[in-house]
Amino acid sequence: MTRNPSIPRLRKRAHWQQPQQSWHPRSPRGRAAERGGGTAGGGSEGGSLGMIAQAAVVGVAAMLMVRLFRRLRCFLLPGLECPLEESETDRAGRLAELKVADVFQGVPGVQVYSSLRIPDTGHRGRREIDLVLVLKRELYVVEVKNWSGEIRLQPDGGWCQIRKNGSVQSHPNIVEETKYRASLLESYIARRGVKLPQEFVQPKVILVNEDCRPEQAIVMQPEVLLPDQWQNFLERNSSRGFMSWLKKLAKPSAKPEGLNDAAHKQLHFILSTAPTWDRLVLVGGSTLVGDFQRFKGTQEDLDALRRMKRSNISQMSVSHQRRWLPQIIGAIIGAKPFVKLVMSSRDYREGNPGWSERKQQEVMNEEIEVRSGLEVIFRVVGQSKLQNFPVNSISVMTLSA
Repeated sequence: MTRNPSIPRLRKRAHWQQPQQSWHPRSPRGRAAERGGGTAGGGSEGGSLGMIAQAAVVGVAAMLMVRLFRRLRCFLLPGLECPLEESETDRAGRLAELKVADVFQGVPGVQVYSSLRIPDTGHRGRREIDLVLVLKRELYVVEVKNWSGEIRLQPDGGWCQIRKNGSVQSHPNIVEETKYRASLLESYIARRGVKLPQEFVQPKVILVNEDCRPEQAIVMQPEVLLPDQWQNFLERNSSRGFMSWLKKLAKPSAKPEGLNDAAHKQLHFILSTAPTWDRLVLVGGSTLVGDFQRFKGTQEDLDALRRMKRSNISQMSVSHQRRWLPQIIGAIIGAKPFVKLVMSSRDYREGNPGWSERKQQEVMNEEIEVRSGLEVIFRVVGQSKLQNFPVNSISVMTLSA
């Protein structure tokens, strides 16, 4: 068959090929496609904005929940987190000192003073004394050591501690250090008006840990009390046994004169008002020692506490309110609940007959209500940085004179 040249020739197309379409922007098809594409893009943009809005709402809600949780934790569980903990070694040493002090507190005829900080004028600082035990004819300056492992005397006079794990710790000569502290205490007492008889003050080092093994050169020193001797003291169950054991601590050649009643009272006054560490007992039982610095809070609370001076107050107890519903509501609305502070006045009358009656405190205990947001600024022993403790996390704060 002959093809007519006037008729255009058609090219065969495979079934998978689609006819080409015109997308000229000016054509009706192009304008429709442009409108369709614009609609799709607008939907995508609107979805993104919706997701951003949802994320913002979730973020704000999470922030509010975190703030609410912090408030509830502060109000309802003040002792949940402890801002600072002592190392295990320091904590064990402190606990040993407290235990020894508690044991002697129950012995009749013995007055116990803990953690005295005596001025060392030669070094422009203070030296801490673990315990001072006052009897009728003796005053013991006691250093308590809860060390474990082998203790050796070094050629230079220092002590070397070898622990079970093989670690080695060098220490100064503890006996000489305790003697030096005893001389500082005797001078301090003399400057405050009481001259003690010769050999009235005696230094003692008590090794309380049963796992402590001092070498013979240390064992032979009369100032050192060995772990088995300390355990023997703990096993005594009568006041007569306690007193006979204490008398064995004195030097065999020492026969010091006793103090009369007036001198004993004055000595008690001097030691009870000597500088010591402040003590902070947190809710939950953790105990920290250091120096109380100041309060931090609203001006109204600070004005109420302004007259509470260290010279007048010996202890501050915090009475916590545990009414859950009001605290939860207060936490939600941002209100600060109140806590009650019970201030115990310092009593200077005992041991100081010459103290003027005009200076006596008329009220031994005074109660003050403050907001729970009040903070105690405290410097913990061994820490250079000040720590902030919410008053709602504190159980008792004891202040030295």
